Amino acid sequence: MSAAMGIRFSKVATATAEPVGTGCTIAQFRHDAFGGTAMSPFVMVDHFHMWQPTFDVHPHAGFSAVTLVFEDTKGSMVSRDSIGNNATFGAGDLHWTLAGRGILHTQLPVESAHIHALQIFVNLPASLKQLPPDSFHIGRDQMPIVETEEGTRVRVVSGDFQGRSSPIRAPCPILMLDVQLEKPGASIEVPLPGEWNAWVHVVQGSVVVHGSTELQTDQAICASADGIGGIVGLCTGEGAHCVVLAAERINEPVISHGPFVFESEASLHEAVRDFRAGKFGSVAPFLL
Repeated sequence: MSAAMGIRFSKVATATAEPVGTGCTIAQFRHDAFGGTAMSPFVMVDHFHMWQPTFDVHPHAGFSAVTLVFEDTKGSMVSRDSIGNNATFGAGDLHWTLAGRGILHTQLPVESAHIHALQIFVNLPASLKQLPPDSFHIGRDQMPIVETEEGTRVRVVSGDFQGRSSPIRAPCPILMLDVQLEKPGASIEVPLPGEWNAWVHVVQGSVVVHGSTELQTDQAICASADGIGGIVGLCTGEGAHCVVLAAERINEPVISHGPFVFESEASLHEAVRDFRAGKFGSVAPFLL
């Protein structure tokens, strides 16, 4: 990792979009691609395009599964879970599934939709992994937008940025910024509190991080703050769309098995037993 003024940067990771079935492509970033706890609390991020139903009902436990939908999405997606929620969301929206101690859900594009989004696995500390499951979503019209004359447009999806606050109240404080650097030379500075990590991903275009590392489409880097914190600077020479995710890192082991993420083998095995015993409930069929 390279260092700069209280911030350490990981190596750059590149993900290649791979087909999943006949109606989805995913470029996947896993936490172990960045070394140590550099990506924590984010366990995995899938940058995906989906135009046909792809994933059947499946379980989650020990974290939150968050879908950040980009504004160029066409049509909508439906989400149904085992605690009775049935939501429809689309371009620019965010849907948050708090798995906690265990939930079943599925999300499907509706009819001729083309969903362009991130699926973000946000870890929970051990003290919160037994929270009761929940889900909620907010629409794009509820997200504050920060714009500058220099060509920067930032959707504040979660958290606080430049005096604007998202209405989302996540289990732990988290910053999610959907950033358009619309003109050559456009830039943004993201404060990173002490002991926080940031994950920066280029959706399209080219971004220079902290004046030294250039990221291209489907590349990502992590920034880790020391106890004091610092600033993560982003700029572009040609225009870009990027996402910044940031939160306090969790200094606990990450023990995962498919869609289960826990801090110990014992906790993981308990969740698997609960799932097999039917304690996650069931999901009613979709009527599309």
